[in-house]
Amino acid sequence: MLRRVLRNPVATIAGFVAVQAVVLGAGWFFVYNATHERVAESVDEVILDNNQRVAASLVDAIGSLPDRFDADSEAWQRAQHLVESVEFGSGGFACILDESGNIACHPDIEDDPSLRSMNLAEHLFVPTGRTEAVAIGASGHGAIEAGIADFAVDGKHYVATQTLTESGTRLLVHQPVSGLSSASAQVTSGLLLRIGLAGFPVLLLTATSGVLFIRGHSRALRRWNEQLESKVAERTSQLHKSRRAIVTALATLADYRDNETGQHVRRISEYTVVIANHLRSSHAEISDEWIDRLRLASMLHDIGKVGVPDAVLRKPGKLTEEEFAAIKSHPSFGADTLLTIHREVESDPLIQMAVEVSLYHHERWDGAGYPVGLSGQDIPLSARITAVADVFDALMSPRVYKPAMSAEQVRKIIRESSGTHFDPQVVDAFLQVEDQLRAIFTEFVGVESHSRAA
Repeated sequence: MLRRVLRNPVATIAGFVAVQAVVLGAGWFFVYNATHERVAESVDEVILDNNQRVAASLVDAIGSLPDRFDADSEAWQRAQHLVESVEFGSGGFACILDESGNIACHPDIEDDPSLRSMNLAEHLFVPTGRTEAVAIGASGHGAIEAGIADFAVDGKHYVATQTLTESGTRLLVHQPVSGLSSASAQVTSGLLLRIGLAGFPVLLLTATSGVLFIRGHSRALRRWNEQLESKVAERTSQLHKSRRAIVTALATLADYRDNETGQHVRRISEYTVVIANHLRSSHAEISDEWIDRLRLASMLHDIGKVGVPDAVLRKPGKLTEEEFAAIKSHPSFGADTLLTIHREVESDPLIQMAVEVSLYHHERWDGAGYPVGLSGQDIPLSARITAVADVFDALMSPRVYKPAMSAEQVRKIIRESSGTHFDPQVVDAFLQVEDQLRAIFTEFVGVESHSRAA
């Protein structure tokens, strides 16, 4: 169980907080419903009592009125001003009904004179403490009566009424229940807010402790990841160095067969990197990783020569057909050797490229090469680059069967071989970077001379 928590602490803490929130929310809901009902009853009592007091105050302020309604009468005008002065926050108002039960005074009478034709005397309401409804015009004689009336247009209202004259003129105060229902909800919410606040610290404490735990866990995990990444990077670097050392050692061992210093493969490695970098803009497959692989793979291009007898490799004169056939077997022998490694390490891109370079670096652009006879773009780019680099170094270097050629002769041979022996694009790149290649050759020749002197 602890392991599951540590594996996913955020989900665990979030679930715990969610459960607490559900429990507190459910409790708050049930308490709210019970309390809201009691508060609503209390609000009814408060509003009805308030309406009675407002009505009583207006009755005293209005004083005596003529028995019959007269809009021009000073007393009726004073009554109009009084009902206009009464303000209710919930949409209620006070009005005066004339002796016939029509509205005589109303806060909106000037804007809507049609209100004078509205008769409310026969409208029913249920007075407080009674169960049967009575007409508004039949109540409030001598004392204020309050209750709840149901109007078809805008629903239930709290009303209070009292007669003002013997002829039946009466004051009517009413407020819509819908306008005050939100007030009762606010009262209920206010009472229950403290209940919610009492539960909030529990959630806050849980969430805070959870956040602190997650931060601590995240910091520890981040440190562990950083240490792991550092160790992986260090180990990867060591593996790359080891692989490079092994490849270099194998390539140099093969190169010693016909080059006593073993510098040929090192120069080939540097040449191919320079040429590949120049071709990068025109070949999407060339990337930093691709060039790093080519740097090592090109060193293994002649590893198959370990299978060619020394008498053939070091023969100073012209080779017989059998001897040349032995020489021509070294690409296949080298590729077979590398494929054995490839099968052991499965899909290693470096070994894959090394197989291509070893097998195809003697193929020709026109298809007249060996051992397969590929032509043009069918020859892997890595092998096409290595082919130019290999011929450049071979022509520039002395061998037991030939002297070294001048840079001008080498350039002429490679340029004239464009489109026949070599890929024209690779030759163009060679001609652009020839100065760099010659500098590499000169640098390694100096090292080679120093090695021989030693």
